Amino acid sequence: MATQRLTIFLLRDIQQPDDALTDDGTTGLDIEELTAESGLSGRFYSKKNPPKTPSWAKYVQPIVDGGMQGMQSASSSGLLVLMVDGHAFALTFGYGRSFLNQAKIERRFGLKVALNLIDERQIRSLDTKKFDEMVVSTNVQTSRTTELPTFGVDILRDILRAVTGIAPDGSGYKSLSGADALVLGVDKPVTELVTLLRDLYSHYTATRYQAAFGWVDQLAEVRDPSLADALDAQMVEQLRAFDTGSTHMAMPENLEWEDIEHFLIVPTKRQTQFDELDLDAYLAQPMTKHADLTVDQLKRRKVSVKFIRSAEPDDRWSVYQCLVSEQRYGGVLYALIEGRWFSIADSLVAQVDAAVSAIPKATVTLPAGLPGESEGDYNRRAASISPDLALLDKELVSPSGARTKIEFCDLMSTDGSLVHVKRKSRSSTLSHLFAQGHVSAEALVDGAMRDQVRQAIQKGAGTADASDWLSLVPPNGTALERDLVTVVYVVIANSSASGVEWLPFFSRLTLMQTVRDLNRLGFTKVALTRVPVEASAG
Repeated sequence: MATQRLTIFLLRDIQQPDDALTDDGTTGLDIEELTAESGLSGRFYSKKNPPKTPSWAKYVQPIVDGGMQGMQSASSSGLLVLMVDGHAFALTFGYGRSFLNQAKIERRFGLKVALNLIDERQIRSLDTKKFDEMVVSTNVQTSRTTELPTFGVDILRDILRAVTGIAPDGSGYKSLSGADALVLGVDKPVTELVTLLRDLYSHYTATRYQAAFGWVDQLAEVRDPSLADALDAQMVEQLRAFDTGSTHMAMPENLEWEDIEHFLIVPTKRQTQFDELDLDAYLAQPMTKHADLTVDQLKRRKVSVKFIRSAEPDDRWSVYQCLVSEQRYGGVLYALIEGRWFSIADSLVAQVDAAVSAIPKATVTLPAGLPGESEGDYNRRAASISPDLALLDKELVSPSGARTKIEFCDLMSTDGSLVHVKRKSRSSTLSHLFAQGHVSAEALVDGAMRDQVRQAIQKGAGTADASDWLSLVPPNGTALERDLVTVVYVVIANSSASGVEWLPFFSRLTLMQTVRDLNRLGFTKVALTRVPVEASAG
């Protein structure tokens, strides 16, 4: 028979098939019982949407002679819920996933099955996430199957979200993709689903993946409901006070931005369209009533994606699933990721904190920040106060082979400090700051680029004698003395946190790795300084 592509979820807390549905239950769905002859226990739910004119047709219509005729599309969706050995499985067709209660989905079911089945030498693609104050999702695909090192995974910073690969001969499977759902092709009839699902569940509970992919367990899921409730309560209390310093929103899965028209978030009106998932913008909406937020509301409220290709928004996630939060509770650091709380291994926290604590403070003298002052204004003011500082902010140079120009640094001191400045706010991310210092150091090794930097220094120095700054960046053809240079990261922020905790954990993790990368480039002098914000420049 022809191969059928299946998308399979494992469900939890299901006593009967209807328990798998959203709060709306069976409203608007056609329900079909399964035949006794099939030997399957469950129900099939479906929905056919009436034909509608897509938004792109409405846009083009005014310029088409005679208007747009027959430009309508209809879609059908299905959901098959099966009970096997006391476990509930959902097979979705079309947009059938939108029928599911998202809280009932067993997360990472597909990922674990795939990791246990896939030949580690025959991986096709990996989806990873880096968690900073902004979630960075990466999908890496290869032209042919290959081994894990080819994908450049950083086992300290990357969290594996999905994998696609080939199962070894004799396993009974071929290509598989796993995230929350498992996606695979089958060439057996629907009546053999019980055997298939029973076998997949055995692979879900296996631990073979730990030999090659043990690093995926760096984060341990919180299974204690009372602990999860306490973490939820702590986070919600912050959101009620409009404190988003430890929490933001991000898409729980990779979607193509060019396919997205906008987002809709309950309970704001459907006319309120969000270009991106912005927690501050959402909390600021009057209908959100952030001061009265509850965990149940966050879990019930839907985040919908209006795709350009579809007539209606797709109810994709709950608000809760889109929250990314760091909370310290009982001396342990926890992270909320895709609707689940994880404890971060103490050993990893200790390793990161020790590395960041060892980074010295900058020797360059910098003024305090001012309320409402932009980074550009701060840099200009700092340069005007100190004769040792040259202003290179907005002075762009182009490394050889680069498609875009870069900013070498914001400020340059005669003591060799290459100063990179970032004002930390609710919506900003520090990952760009750390990357800027790394790219700048890499570019400094490029002799041709050093000539461009020297021109920028001359311009930034104005009428002042630029010789001290120029001596740090020798011209092309001259050896670079890396020991004369210090890569300095400056974060403008007020914080009452002790030690290094004024930086979010995932930012500290990124910084630790960046410092290691700089050291490998031969830049052994790196500094980190937090500049406070004060009412006056004093």
